[in-house]
Amino acid sequence: MTPITKTLTYIAGLALFAFTLAACDSTEPDDDGAGEGELITRVVLTLEGAGETVTATADDPDGDGVDIQIETLTLTPGTVYNGSVEVYNDLADEPAEQDITAEIEEEDDEHQFFYTVEGFGDAVRVDITDFDDNELPVGLAFQVNVTDAASGSGTLNVVLSHYDDEPKNGVDRSDETDIDVTFPVEIAP
Repeated sequence: MTPITKTLTYIAGLALFAFTLAACDSTEPDDDGAGEGELITRVVLTLEGAGETVTATADDPDGDGVDIQIETLTLTPGTVYNGSVEVYNDLADEPAEQDITAEIEEEDDEHQFFYTVEGFGDAVRVDITDFDDNELPVGLAFQVNVTDAASGSGTLNVVLSHYDDEPKNGVDRSDETDIDVTFPVEIAP
């Protein structure tokens, strides 16, 4: 990938992140018990494997969708990582309201994360490892398998679908997207 393509991919990811940062707010339920949109200021990915911990954050500190910082995930070939995602509203007045992750856990039958890797072919794969009571994927926990053949630059797109008007089937995204952010990924030996 050329430096110009990298820059354009990064800028497109920032713009997409700015327009789609919303989550569920259980303080104002609708008819089905799911909540309205809420501000999300930070998404944190944590990967642990081969004795190392890799963290990348997408941060919109003032919540205005401008000047969003997205860190790069740097991964090692031949490594299997156990991953987790956390979601926060750092502008909430009460600390208990800042952790949106807990709300997603409570409403796991109404949420599903989708992970899409680009730029590595089959050399990097993400598999969800947590499930709701209906045995459908949630995606707060996942595994990233980086093969020995993996190298170069790519992206990891993280989407959180909220199932408000339609039932979750474990395969299809819903019409309501709570998060859509793309992290740059580098594979370094």
